[in-house]
Amino acid sequence: MSNPIRVVATLPVQPDQADAARTALAALAAASLANDEGCVQYDAFESATAPGTFITIEAWESQAAIDAHMAAPHVAEAFGVLGPILAGEVGLHPLRAV
Repeated sequence: MSNPIRVVATLPVQPDQADAARTALAALAAASLANDEGCVQYDAFESATAPGTFITIEAWESQAAIDAHMAAPHVAEAFGVLGPILAGEVGLHPLRAV
């Protein structure tokens, strides 16, 4: 694939709920890589300097692949856990190369 669509998401969670976020995001990343057609990369990270801030870095073959991912059961399952423990808005950042 020559030019995947890259997306960075930031997820602020309540710091005392970081363990639940780690578990949910690790499962989401694994399920996305294993099950989502067009998923080239899906990594989940925790900020080393901002407690409770999680970041995903993704690469997709197409917008259709992203749209299908967002409708997948494993995304709903992850946000069933993450939704109640969010400490702010999820930031979605589709990226363009410079």
